[in-house]
Amino acid sequence: MHNLAHKNSQTLTPSDIENLTLRFGGNSEDYIEIVNKQKNIETINKYALLKEINNELNSFVSSTTS
Repeated sequence: MHNLAHKNSQTLTPSDIENLTLRFGGNSEDYIEIVNKQKNIETINKYALLKEINNELNSFVSSTTS
């Protein structure tokens, strides 16, 4: 066997998106959003206003689901 190099990419190719659409159902014109949750949390925590908004939203959600 050959040793293959692997590059960790953050970019989805059109083929990747098509495969995800087929895997999770839907038509090709459906909207698919893929996020990096850890990076989003880091960004929210970096900015005081975003952090405050996020905390308020989390409080609101938890009070409405209790």
